[in-house]
Amino acid sequence: MSRLEERIENFNRAFEIFNNAVKAYNQEKENILMHMALVQAYEVCFELSWKVLKDYLAENGILVYMPKEVIKEAFNKNVIENGQIWIDMLDARNATSHEYKMDKINLILKKISSTYYEELLKFSNWLAGING
Repeated sequence: MSRLEERIENFNRAFEIFNNAVKAYNQEKENILMHMALVQAYEVCFELSWKVLKDYLAENGILVYMPKEVIKEAFNKNVIENGQIWIDMLDARNATSHEYKMDKINLILKKISSTYYEELLKFSNWLAGING
């Protein structure tokens, strides 16, 4: 199994957990434990998503290492369609560990459970197509 295939497998498992966390959060938006579960599941899923992109690009002869440069290169090569959303997802990933103001946290949670979830769902579907 190649590194890319292994990462895709790990992403798929993480996305399944993230999917369940989004459903649970949407049912109990006031439950702080659901907030924590959603954030943790998102962080793992996003980390694996950009690393899958990095490995995919590497298999196609493009060597990039840092998340932002991986996202930019994936967008430039039409691997992902919404480069700005991916940059926003990266920013949200970085903010989740350092934000303590509930109004900002609630905005991040809303985006994670909607816009970012939809983008990672598209990514998951794309992976299914390339991974057979």
